[in-house]
Amino acid sequence: MGKNVKQWQRANPGWDHFMKRVQTSAYGPKTKALAEKYARYESFGNVGWGMFGEVPPIIERGDGSYLFDADGKKYIDMLSSLSVSQFGHNIPEINQIIAQQSQKLIHHFDFPHPERVKLSEKLCRLSGIGGDSKVAFGVTGSDAIELAVRAARYFTGKPYILTPYGDYHGFTYGTAALSGKGGLRQYFYPVTPTAAVEYFYFPHEYRKPDDEFPGFGMETLKTFERLLEGGENVMSSGVDGNNVAAVLVEPFQSSAGYYVPPREYLGEIRRICNKFGFIMIVDEIQTGLGRSGKLWAYEHSGIEPDIICISKALGGGLPISAAVGRAEYFSAWGPASHINTQAGNVLACATANYILDKVSSRQCLEKVNQTGAHLLAGLKALQDRHPIIGWIDNVGVYTGIELVKNRQTKEPVPAEVAAFVRDEAVRQGLIFERGGYYASRISLIPALHMPIEVIDEAMAIFDRVFTVTEDKYNIG
Repeated sequence: MGKNVKQWQRANPGWDHFMKRVQTSAYGPKTKALAEKYARYESFGNVGWGMFGEVPPIIERGDGSYLFDADGKKYIDMLSSLSVSQFGHNIPEINQIIAQQSQKLIHHFDFPHPERVKLSEKLCRLSGIGGDSKVAFGVTGSDAIELAVRAARYFTGKPYILTPYGDYHGFTYGTAALSGKGGLRQYFYPVTPTAAVEYFYFPHEYRKPDDEFPGFGMETLKTFERLLEGGENVMSSGVDGNNVAAVLVEPFQSSAGYYVPPREYLGEIRRICNKFGFIMIVDEIQTGLGRSGKLWAYEHSGIEPDIICISKALGGGLPISAAVGRAEYFSAWGPASHINTQAGNVLACATANYILDKVSSRQCLEKVNQTGAHLLAGLKALQDRHPIIGWIDNVGVYTGIELVKNRQTKEPVPAEVAAFVRDEAVRQGLIFERGGYYASRISLIPALHMPIEVIDEAMAIFDRVFTVTEDKYNIG
């Protein structure tokens, strides 16, 4: 920057703050040097600044369940690129598929090709949606959500979408209103994307409505149903008595903190949809493709959705998404009603065909459940030793942990304590996500078949981190 450094700093408010985070981090010199350039040339709005207390490690390579930064430091990956890298990193079979396909065709606009046709047939067959179904392809999870919502609105001629507080369905202008979690809307001012969306509360078994630090139970859906039955609300008095096109839900709340609702939750949503004639859209973008020990997380509830949205793990690290739903929803509109230059990318479709074949096999899902059982056993052993662990959600390898200051009162740890746990774990070589309604949750997103010895290694790091945290903050 030379002599223009002060002028540059004036044009980049916050530079000193972000540089201090880089300089005080525990990374090696190569990683710090790259982190400085990351701060220099990328938007300060990048998600990495929000998910890590200092700066995200600059990862140079991955191998299975391990990541390595630019200085060669090794990390156990309990993030899996936010549920993208279902089988870990640098998988030979995926590498071979990409290499072979790249010699034939890499991209062909939003047009059909053999791998895409094969994938659409496979998605329809494996979706679990009865009768005829169709696929609409996108690139990101937000694309899939927008396609599903557009199809539901176009088919019904109704505007409103109902979705829970805490759900995350995307961060584009079209999907931000559908993400009823905190911390998003301020970045869209002065024009917020809030048209024709209403919210209801998400139930969870740990925090009861009358607790000192409360949550919501299944009674919240009964309350919402009574609201729908009444006439004095914006959702009523439209075509056929209501203005609602669809209910959009995550089977489990992922970005919010990896919360697993009561098993009957989706069943109640399905019943309400049937009662009022709503289309039921299930967002399987983080929960699907084997993470819960079943191909789709909605299967644990025994329901059948009308549309499911898929992305993240589908491409094995390459960007691809899909909305799969009843044929009539995706046949109502005409040609060119949706278009995306990168949709159905050839390399991504070829990889997705491999991913679907693998995660839908009985052997793969059985191994996921075995891996999840070992992970849960390790966490329960930690819970016996560490009072900071108040609650563990676990289905398959889908895992969330509630950190508390007092296990009896369920008082959550302050946000700074949960942040300390995350940051100390990174220093000791373990990466995961922090979240939660009280900012007191940690989410574990391992590879579906994370080796047992790697899980044990992660538990040993957690043991040390929780010990340091409990001593530092007088917990227990």
